[in-house]
Amino acid sequence: MEKKEIIVNEIIIVMQDHLNADQLRMLDEVLCLKLRGIRFEEECTELSTQQDDNEYMIKLFAANKQLEGCREQTISHYIRQNRDLLEKVNKNYKDITKDDIKYYLAIYSQRAKPNTVANVKRYLSTFYGWLHDEGYISRNPVKAIKGIKQTEVPNRHLSMEEEVAVRDVEKSKRDEAIIDFLLSTGVRVGEIEAMNRSNVNLITGAVTFIGEKNYKERTVYLDVRAKKHLIEYLQTRTDTDDALFVSDRKVRNEHGTMEVRRMRRPAYQKLVKSVCVQAGITDKICTVHVFRKTFATRLAENGCALEIIQVLLGHSSAEITSKHYVAKTQKRIRQEFERCMAA
Repeated sequence: MEKKEIIVNEIIIVMQDHLNADQLRMLDEVLCLKLRGIRFEEECTELSTQQDDNEYMIKLFAANKQLEGCREQTISHYIRQNRDLLEKVNKNYKDITKDDIKYYLAIYSQRAKPNTVANVKRYLSTFYGWLHDEGYISRNPVKAIKGIKQTEVPNRHLSMEEEVAVRDVEKSKRDEAIIDFLLSTGVRVGEIEAMNRSNVNLITGAVTFIGEKNYKERTVYLDVRAKKHLIEYLQTRTDTDDALFVSDRKVRNEHGTMEVRRMRRPAYQKLVKSVCVQAGITDKICTVHVFRKTFATRLAENGCALEIIQVLLGHSSAEITSKHYVAKTQKRIRQEFERCMAA
């Protein structure tokens, strides 16, 4: 690696905690542009003394994933798993072999399910694939390991009866609006957390926003009930906060005045869990993601095309939608059976 590239990487690593993905990308482009044609003398070589260090490479990898726009939560998974591997086998990243990876996965499988182990393998493979692509190692030691057989996880979603029970639970205007919003749109918890009033067209019921995972614009729609309850909730608001949903409790700001704050992920998850318990649902742990799968399954039961459900969920492929989000309910199976028999 050239000294100039090492310096640019060092700067990116230092600044990744202070800049967002777009700003980091701009910094990287500006550095490459402004340093083009410039040669660095030997006094700069001290910056490369740590390039073979495990922690340095993990941080460099994380900085590159951030430049790509990867989510912070996903990056933290990459960091944790690869750091744990290197600590467990006590080797330099360059010396990791296929047997080291197999040993680590075997140990990990003693305390985790096959699906979790498969995810760990994917985190390791991404890191070592990047090392190989960047020329730091001659081959990816994870690539030679066969795929881990995963168990099919049941699609946890609400039945029609459970959904009705959830909707019928007595709630505040805000909580009513939130529950109906989630069941009507199927958005992720991070997406509803970031939602602003300006994202919603209260006339058409269209909700347009930037997706949490692919950073692409997506539009979903409020049903009649969700639209009605959202309007009623917003009419109770006296604050000027941009957030679509705010906390019930006010907090004191830096000026000493009390103000509302945007609702955060834990508050949404706590609300969903509480409402489901009140609805008598005790055989499953309810989360915003369960509501998301309920949304997808209900659309499929009503005959919605798979590619439309894919678009509404913001998935990159219909396979993800079909395999993990649309439950194969008895209602759907019977509908298909009757349709085929009548043909």
